[in-house]
Amino acid sequence: MIKRVKATKVGDVFEVKISDTQKKYMQYIASDLTCLNSDVVRGFSKAYPINEKPTLEEIVSDKVEFYAHCDSKAGIKMEKWTLYGNTDIVGDVKNIIFMVSRDNGSVLSDQWYIWHINEEMQWVSRNSKVLRSASYGGVFPHKMIYERIKNGFFNMVYPRYE
Repeated sequence: MIKRVKATKVGDVFEVKISDTQKKYMQYIASDLTCLNSDVVRGFSKAYPINEKPTLEEIVSDKVEFYAHCDSKAGIKMEKWTLYGNTDIVGDVKNIIFMVSRDNGSVLSDQWYIWHINEEMQWVSRNSKVLRSASYGGVFPHKMIYERIKNGFFNMVYPRYE
């Protein structure tokens, strides 16, 4: 039987079990119309003991490890994370920058587009300093988000800009 999952909403905080003894958290912070109306999540760096119950304020005040696009509901459905709670504290979503390469087949790309959430994409050269602070803008499947939280990196090949 297919598991029914309630819709997720901005502010939802998710608990992600990364081992038998530790867990981490991520939060759904925006919907990005620029990128397929996908959910934008931020993953936090602190790992907690599995039995600890941190407050939502403690979780969302942690250092942000990454920003990414995904389907947060799919992660619940596939049991990669569970809903922990909801808070209005989502951080400064206006200054998050995403990037995507137009020529995915290249190892070193010259064709980069950047954007802020719900704003139009802009072309930049690979020499643009803004690429250093931008997050990859593709929509990631729940398994890749889980691996990013667990291992600290996306397990994928993607064009470089330097």
